[in-house]
Amino acid sequence: MKNWYKCDMCGCYMDPGEGLLCEDCREAMRKRMKKKERYNNLAVGDCGQMEMNLEDMASWLNR
Repeated sequence: MKNWYKCDMCGCYMDPGEGLLCEDCREAMRKRMKKKERYNNLAVGDCGQMEMNLEDMASWLNR
């Protein structure tokens, strides 16, 4: 019997009904998305200094 259930990202074998991504890849994707969201809340000022958008950060912290 051949196992047709493979993770779309890393190619590891999975149990039926687990979805398209394994748990490790799903967690890695979550971390990347959180990092990207935090980076998008920063803005570069006139002198090259990074500035925080506090309204967006407050909503992010309340999750």
